Amino acid sequence: MQLHWKPELPRKGGPLYLSLVRKLEEDIAQGRLAVGTRMPTQRELADELKVAIGTVTKAFTEAERRGLIYGDGRRGTFVGEIPKPRAILASMNRTLPIGIDLSKNHPAHAFDPDLAGALRQIIRSPRIQSFLQYPPASGMPEHLQAGATWLSTVGMRVDPENLHITAGAQHALNVIIATETTPGDIIAAEEYTYPGVKAIADMLGLELVGAPMDADGIIPEELESLCRSRNIRLLYLNPSLQNPTNIIMPTSRREKIVELAERYNFTVVEDEILAPLMAPPPSYISQLVPERAYFVISSSKSVAAGLRLGFVVAPSAKRQKLGETLQASCLSIPPLMAEIFARWMDDGTVAKVIARRREELAASNKLAQEILSDFKVRIHQSGYHLWLELPEGWGSMAFATESQRRGVAVSPAEIFAVGRRAPVNGIRLSVGAVSDRLLLKSGLEILVGILKGNSRQEKVTV
Repeated sequence: MQLHWKPELPRKGGPLYLSLVRKLEEDIAQGRLAVGTRMPTQRELADELKVAIGTVTKAFTEAERRGLIYGDGRRGTFVGEIPKPRAILASMNRTLPIGIDLSKNHPAHAFDPDLAGALRQIIRSPRIQSFLQYPPASGMPEHLQAGATWLSTVGMRVDPENLHITAGAQHALNVIIATETTPGDIIAAEEYTYPGVKAIADMLGLELVGAPMDADGIIPEELESLCRSRNIRLLYLNPSLQNPTNIIMPTSRREKIVELAERYNFTVVEDEILAPLMAPPPSYISQLVPERAYFVISSSKSVAAGLRLGFVVAPSAKRQKLGETLQASCLSIPPLMAEIFARWMDDGTVAKVIARRREELAASNKLAQEILSDFKVRIHQSGYHLWLELPEGWGSMAFATESQRRGVAVSPAEIFAVGRRAPVNGIRLSVGAVSDRLLLKSGLEILVGILKGNSRQEKVTV
C-alpha cells in the first residue's frame, strides 16, 4: 500500500515517539501534509519505520492530544487542526510518560484530607445503612445544609432548599446546559475556555462561539456584537482565576455582563470553582442577577480531586426543571460522598485543607513568578495555574512538543481555544498539582531554558 506519509526520523535526540510527533507537526506546518489527509494505520507506519507499534501508538496519542490529528472511527485517522472536544477532555486525564507534569489542573494529592478517619466515623454512625437508599434527586437535607454552610464562607448565602448537589462541576455544567438549551442553540464563552464546556457543547449538538478577551476577561462590546449578530442562548463564564488565562474579572466588568444578559435575554452560567481559594472571595454575577444566572462551585479543586461534589444555585423559576434534568442524568448523587464532605465541614477539615492549599499555592506561585520574571505571565497567589504568553517565534503547539521532549508536560492554548485557531500563543502551566517544590523549580527552569534558546538537552525522569 502507498503510504501518504513516510517520515524520516532521527534515532537520537530524545524519545522516538516525540520525534515522530515533531516531524508530523513540521510537515503539517510546511504544507507537506494538508488538513484532512488520511494517516497510515499505526501498524503500517510501524512497519514502514521499522519501529515498535507501541512507539507509534504513543506518538498518535500525543499528536491527537496536541490537535495535530484526529480519529474518525472506522474511517481512520486524519490530519486536523484540533481534536474533537470530547477527545481533548479525555486526553487531559490520561497518565503521561513524563517527568514533570504541569498540564493537569488539579490539587496536589499530598495535601488531601484523611479519608480513612472520615470513613471510620461513618462506620460508627447509626445512619450508615441509610446511605444505601435512594436519596432525593437534589441531595439529602443534611448534605444540602453542609453545602449551604460552605457557600456562605465564600460569600454566597443561599437557602439549602435552593441548592442542588451534583457529581462535580462538570456534571453540574452538563445538567445546567442541558436544562437551558436544545440542539442547534448557540452558546457563548470566553475565547479561551474550560475544555469541558467544549465537550458538552459537542455532545449536546450546540454551537459554541468565543467572545474576545482582554486583561479583564470578556470584552463587553465584543459580546454585545455577538449578541446582535447571533441569537446567544447562554453564556458560560469562569470569572475568577479563569481557566486557562488566570484572569479575575473586576466587579465593573461583571456588572456590564449583567446589563447585556438582561438586554439580550441570555442566561449566565457562572463557574466559580476556584473561589474558595481566594481571600476575600470575589463578587458574583449570580448575586447581581439571580433570576438569570446559575452559580456553580465544586469541592474537587479546593478540597480533594476525588471528592466529586458540585453545588448549584439556580434561578427560582428554573429549580424544578433543573432538578428533573439532574434526576434524568443520574437519578441521584451517591450520599456516601456527600456524607464525607458534610463531616469534614462539621469538624473543620474543609477549612483547614483550604488554608493549607492557599499556603502552598502562594509559595508555588511566588517561586514561578521569580523564575519566569523575564516573560509575560499572569500569576495569582491563589491560582492552580498560570498563563504564559510565548515570545515571538514560538507557537504554543511547538513549544508544548519541545517541552515534553525535555521532560515537562504543559497545556497549549489550542486546547482551550473556541474555534480552529488560538488568537495568542500561550501555554497554561498548572503549578498547583506539584507538591514537591524542588521538582516544580526544575520543571520551570527547563521551560525558561527553552524560551531563552538553551540548547542543553535537559530531561527529567522519575
